[in-house]
Amino acid sequence: MGARQIMKFSPPRPEVLERAVALVVSASRTAFAGNLECIILKGSAVKGDFIQGYSDFDFNVFLKPVAMESERVPKVKEAIRFQKAFGAVNPEDFGASQFQIYFISSEKYPPDWVPPVEGTYRVFWGSLPSSARELKDSVYLSYAKQDLKRVEQDKQSIVSRFVDKPNRGVPPVVRLLGATMKGHMHSVSTLLTSKPKVVHGSRLDELILFVEDGIGSKGHFTKFFECISDWTRLKRNYEYARRAFREGIRALDEIARWSAVA
Repeated sequence: MGARQIMKFSPPRPEVLERAVALVVSASRTAFAGNLECIILKGSAVKGDFIQGYSDFDFNVFLKPVAMESERVPKVKEAIRFQKAFGAVNPEDFGASQFQIYFISSEKYPPDWVPPVEGTYRVFWGSLPSSARELKDSVYLSYAKQDLKRVEQDKQSIVSRFVDKPNRGVPPVVRLLGATMKGHMHSVSTLLTSKPKVVHGSRLDELILFVEDGIGSKGHFTKFFECISDWTRLKRNYEYARRAFREGIRALDEIARWSAVA
């Protein structure tokens, strides 16, 4: 029950979320016009486990292939138009770390991404393309197995980013560590339960309990996210940020050991 007690979720107020969505929709319509197919918001802002200052607004903007340079990159002319229309936005005004906006071809969902699960996203423009529809549970299980093969590699990459950072550069690395951990936690929980859609619809506090109970953790996930949930303190107190980093790396080590014998 510890994770439920310590997590400090603060979802954006409806009017704040409405303004954020309106900005993305307006910039997308300006930049892409008739090539805009769909806009969805995913993740913590939808599920309710949003942490002020730490969490981001995670948008997917689906475009017709004619507007795309490649599967995930819009053409330069349209990219410049979008940036010009959106560039004055300050994420801190919305209590977010950033607006994470991915542009995706409506005809081909990225093969290395897990398609969104009902209840984890909201459609704010158009309709979700068939290429991004939910898949069978077996496919999500396969994604989870592949994902866990990267845990050690991901850990080493994050440590290499951390080691030479000045103090003010530590919180962004801790944030990256949290996002990486959360992805792997979804994979662990998917394999533990064989219920990927339940897992992906779960809040962070529930996910922590799945993982810590399932792999016999010593509580490093709870300790990491306890630090994260006081993001203002973490940004100002660099020793506190290093403590979070240490706990997060220990948590990844626990996942790596578990996945090696699972």
